[in-house]
Amino acid sequence: MLLPPLVAALLLVVSGVAKVRHPEETRSAFGELRLPRAVTRSPAPVLLPWAEIVLAVAIVVTPPPFALAASVVVLALFVAYLVVIVRALGFGYPVTCSCFGRLGLGEVTRRTALRNVLLVVVAALGVWSATADNSVAARLLDASAQTWVWLGLVVLTVAVVVVTFGGAKGGPLTREPVTAGGTDSGEEADYERQPIPFAVLETEDGQTVTMHELTSSGAVLLLFLSPSCGSCLPVIERLPEWDAGLGPVSLRAVVWSPLDEAVAAQPHLAGRVLRDPDAITARIFRVGTPGAVLLGADGALAGGPVQGAEVLDFYEDVRAELVEAGVVDDGPVAPDGSATTDESVSDGR
Repeated sequence: MLLPPLVAALLLVVSGVAKVRHPEETRSAFGELRLPRAVTRSPAPVLLPWAEIVLAVAIVVTPPPFALAASVVVLALFVAYLVVIVRALGFGYPVTCSCFGRLGLGEVTRRTALRNVLLVVVAALGVWSATADNSVAARLLDASAQTWVWLGLVVLTVAVVVVTFGGAKGGPLTREPVTAGGTDSGEEADYERQPIPFAVLETEDGQTVTMHELTSSGAVLLLFLSPSCGSCLPVIERLPEWDAGLGPVSLRAVVWSPLDEAVAAQPHLAGRVLRDPDAITARIFRVGTPGAVLLGADGALAGGPVQGAEVLDFYEDVRAELVEAGVVDDGPVAPDGSATTDESVSDGR
């Protein structure tokens, strides 16, 4: 029974390293999954990936009975992950979870729960394996050539499956923002503009509006956000500044939760927030939170979709195009959304 602990160790290392590379995604996942606020604000999101890596090493190299204890902890961890995921399925709106850092960034579905059930099975078999007389590493060193060939074939099979189906999730409609000046050169454009899809959003006064109706008076930058998403907070805090900095381009935040709850949790959303029932619009664009897409006034997409850390750069790109086109001034915008004049800057205000 060498395979279960090796699989569990590999998954823990991949998960831990991915989380270490993007720690903000882990804290965001804690918030999205509605874990207790004390846990979300504690060092737990930072310590979790390191704990996964330590456990991965422990179940492979430590001898009995320490290997058994480590395997039991891994089983308990995987059971906790399963409970959190099953609980999230009952929230009534889609939840984005970076269970394996950005490698696993995606919507929590029944498929996610099934995956976690399989992880629990693997961890349980790992506990059984840990009752052996030697560590996994020692048994590998003593293994026959036939065992090594068998393990090699398993690794090869997994690699083929990952390479073949790793991109099966599909990506957004397109990613790169279009330039204001178009592509007057003979080069082929990287961004293929597509018609704005049909989707209905809810306004703060309870009315419904389509994305086409949103753009009837000009371009609109949609920001897909969640009040409980840690990665969304930098975007939410800049909404007044961004709204003022885009000039004729309207800015609208899009959330999945009830609007009154969202505004109560994040007052910056007030006056510029729409609700996406059942996250249909987010599913169309295949974005999580934070995410962004620019709707053109001509009925076609003008940029995006993008998500994660790319949202901040996306806004800067859109504003830069507006500045280049002479539509907005190149001056700074105050954090509260008010214009910053040269006089106020010179006075140190």
